[in-house]
Amino acid sequence: MRFHAPPLQTSSCKKNTLKLFRNPHPFYGFPRRRDKRRGVALLLVATTLMFMTVLVTEISFSSRVRFLQSAHARDEVAAGALARTGVNMYRLILVGTKQMENNPMLKNMMNTIGMGGVELWQLMPNINTSLLRMIFVSGSDLESEDLEKLRDEGLDAETREASRESRFSDRNFLDFDGDFLAEIVDEDSKVNIGLIGTYGTVPLMENPTAIQLFGLMSGEEHDQWFYDRNIDRWELISNLLDWVDQDTMRSGAQGGYEDDLYNNLESPYLSKNASFETKAEIRLVEGWQDDVYDRYSDYFTLYGTGKINVNTATTEVLVGLFKAYISPSPTDSQCEVLLQELAEYRMLGASFSKPKDFTNWLSGQGVNVEPAMTKAIGTKSTVFTVKSIGMVGDATQSLTVVMDFAKNKEGKIVFWRVD
Repeated sequence: MRFHAPPLQTSSCKKNTLKLFRNPHPFYGFPRRRDKRRGVALLLVATTLMFMTVLVTEISFSSRVRFLQSAHARDEVAAGALARTGVNMYRLILVGTKQMENNPMLKNMMNTIGMGGVELWQLMPNINTSLLRMIFVSGSDLESEDLEKLRDEGLDAETREASRESRFSDRNFLDFDGDFLAEIVDEDSKVNIGLIGTYGTVPLMENPTAIQLFGLMSGEEHDQWFYDRNIDRWELISNLLDWVDQDTMRSGAQGGYEDDLYNNLESPYLSKNASFETKAEIRLVEGWQDDVYDRYSDYFTLYGTGKINVNTATTEVLVGLFKAYISPSPTDSQCEVLLQELAEYRMLGASFSKPKDFTNWLSGQGVNVEPAMTKAIGTKSTVFTVKSIGMVGDATQSLTVVMDFAKNKEGKIVFWRVD
């Protein structure tokens, strides 16, 4: 038997084998080398997409913020306009009130209907457009539950929209966005604390303003309140005088230098020795911080002639007048009797046209009125504060304006503050 050897590979077979080794089959051959350029391109694309996403998000967020800022600024302007509307409405009412005072026919008409002692502005102590909208829509169906809901939750969108529809003309009074709340305060019904330093060298206990302040702070309840806090009322009042007078000595019984009250404070300061500019400045006076100021500040003013209008004064101020100018000083129960008699007198539609009428009426109640009361009181008001708040969306603007009608028929603005 003969053995045959395998045929030798030719040079072409060697070439094919080497080629197969160098370039194996993609499914079962040796793995190919990765192209580094493909990884760099993928990373570049991912980075670009990330950068574009951040950029677009930032642009969108910035645009949203600018839009909201613009909308809020627009609402703030509208709220400010509504606040001024409340002030202007009361200014118009006050101008009408002053014209009625000089018109005998209108005065007689008011007397005929039993409102001779009521001024026009007193018929509208506040203006609330939210409440007007509810009344406009609900009419006589308005109940106490509705008022409570309005106070707690505000006006619902359905009622607000319905209130903008006019029943009488093409344009309704309430056809506007937002609301305003305005109220009026008679400054002549208060004690003018700003005049305490205008009486020269008059002793403290003869100073008309000091006498009225002490009367305001007198009574059984006040006595106990000051006793519990170990506060001397005359010292409090003397501190007010020392703050505005021109000298450096204390006017109270303790004596000494005025500035000694403030030199030992954590942040010391000096007495102003000039008139009060704002009522909040009273808080700087020794003893008038916190509780004392909060208890009595509603009965103070810095405006007007200092003559308290007995036709509009509050119960607290009237009691202070009784305590200050009736001799001997009446007890709390006697003051209550006088107030009750006064309320019955006013229910008849009567008012006091002159200070002497009031003192004569008091004398008719069996009390001894000191002559100084006639100079301390008045029967007309000339200075008023109007506080108005405009509300549009989430924007709110508050406006406080003091108007003096003593020498100006349209009301001279003596104070203007925007909050």
